[in-house]
Amino acid sequence: MSELSTVPSEANVGDKQFITTWLLSLLLGGLGVDRFYLGKVGTGIVKLLTFGGLGIWYLIDLILVLTNSTTDKQGKKLRGYEEGNNKKVALFVTIGVIVLSIIFGGTSGARSGDLTNKLEEATVQNEATKKEAVEEQTTTPAVTEEPASTATVSQKNAVNKAKSYLDFAAFSRDGLVSQLEFDKFSTEDATYGADNSGADWNEQAAKKAKSYLDFMSFSREGLIDQLVFDKFTEAQATYGVDSVGL
Repeated sequence: MSELSTVPSEANVGDKQFITTWLLSLLLGGLGVDRFYLGKVGTGIVKLLTFGGLGIWYLIDLILVLTNSTTDKQGKKLRGYEEGNNKKVALFVTIGVIVLSIIFGGTSGARSGDLTNKLEEATVQNEATKKEAVEEQTTTPAVTEEPASTATVSQKNAVNKAKSYLDFAAFSRDGLVSQLEFDKFSTEDATYGADNSGADWNEQAAKKAKSYLDFMSFSREGLIDQLVFDKFTEAQATYGVDSVGL
């Protein structure tokens, strides 16, 4: 009876290893490498192009692996989950990595805040020095000056970050705002960064459509739906699909 009861369980276990899948999910899950390993190429490509679903998909897949809910392309369980201390080691290491990330992230944020404050102070001092020099050199009582930029240092950083993302990937406006928020910019700064990135959102939709077609086939309506899922407007998505001749 015991031998017969183990046959269905063993038959439901595939060749893909739990430890390998867990490490790929933890270290490279944002690039979809874990899904490529499991044979799920289609969703792996989408995960890669969306940066792990802006982090959310990455966390979901990692949790599924740790709870032995992940299956390979054939729907079979991972091999080695119950062997030795595999599942305990994976859980403790994952928690450790998350804790360390929070600690170092907080430290980095504090240093970034100090640097931002120093930059703002230096900017104020520089502007004051320039104003004093102008007042000393002019012979007229009234001085006409260009209005100073109202953008904060954080907003300027958001603009630079947005431009760096657009240099290597296509984004919708809302998608770019979400990515900047994921990078810990406030909603206000993230919106400012996206709006001042100089992006043409129709052209971004066209680039995104082309990048999808470089990896897989879509119907016209299917590609429009995918672009809308990526937070392009219906009009932008239609423009993007039209531009690739679909």
